[in-house]
Amino acid sequence: MWCIFIRGNLTLEEEKKAKTAKAEEKKEPVKKAPAKKAEPKAAPAEAKKPSAAALKAALAQMEEQETGKKKNTVLLRVLAFVMWALAIVAMYLPQIGELELPFGAMRMLVLKNYTPMIIDIVVAVALCIGAALLWKKANHIHPVKSHNKIAQFIWNQLGLIMAFLIFFVIGLVLILKNDKLDAKTKKIAIAALAVITLLVGGVSADYHPVTQDEVDKVTQEFNIDAQDPEGCFWTTYGKKYHLYGDCQALTNTAAENLHQTSLQEAWENNRGELCSFCAKRAADSGATDTTAITPNNP
Repeated sequence: MWCIFIRGNLTLEEEKKAKTAKAEEKKEPVKKAPAKKAEPKAAPAEAKKPSAAALKAALAQMEEQETGKKKNTVLLRVLAFVMWALAIVAMYLPQIGELELPFGAMRMLVLKNYTPMIIDIVVAVALCIGAALLWKKANHIHPVKSHNKIAQFIWNQLGLIMAFLIFFVIGLVLILKNDKLDAKTKKIAIAALAVITLLVGGVSADYHPVTQDEVDKVTQEFNIDAQDPEGCFWTTYGKKYHLYGDCQALTNTAAENLHQTSLQEAWENNRGELCSFCAKRAADSGATDTTAITPNNP
């Protein structure tokens, strides 16, 4: 009897344990919070490479300091304004007394004298483009010093602005106010002025503007030694100097016509402008020592 009672109790206890074990199995396992992934570190920003125009301007200013000869950019700017004024004369010179002057494309249009009109327009276009090229050349030697963005834009893009004023704004006002032209002629004239403005403006715009701040930065970053005896290359009949002995502009140069000297000597021999190919290559490579560039170490 006692044996049966004990066995019964044991059976009940075993059943309880079995039920407890099953209940624990049914419980959902505790989910662990996923470990936070470490945020990737931001890559350091690439240093902005100097433009070829800034490098050429820096070397031009360095030449001024080394030789003591100031490049006359004021003269270039004065000539540019004179040429812009002459372009206005060629386009819009009015009738002066009894004088039969051949200038004044707008007056020739009213008189329906088309051959002189076309000649005047061509002359005005040539003068305007020439003025813009002189202005850009001056800017790439002595760039704008202002930190104001608007002032920088006006100074660097004055050629584009003058083309717009001369060929479109003035012309548009005079055409609309002229009572001697019929509506059809006015439309054709305005369309022609728009095309001329786009053409001259496209050539006159400075696509590689430079500021003095950029030039100063290039001067600091590039370790240029004007006295290094192997600092640059130039040719007997060329007008520019080169930083690379394997420059594509030197490909067909005979050995006896190729000179490897210091920058100082190149400048003294009237090689005052850096080759555009070398300037772009040096700027793209981000070279910090242009004088270390030799034919065997490009």
